[in-house]
Amino acid sequence: MGASKVNRNKTTDGEYQGPLVGTWISVGVVGAVILFTYIVLFSLFMARF
Repeated sequence: MGASKVNRNKTTDGEYQGPLVGTWISVGVVGAVILFTYIVLFSLFMARF
């Protein structure tokens, strides 16, 4: 009953297969937060007199 060290998401070529939807959602969320922060900071910078 030992733990198997086989990675079933990896093919023989070293490429990962299977759905990467969660990864792309995470990348999108992080990108949206960065973009939103940039827009807010840029707006505050441009609004100063």
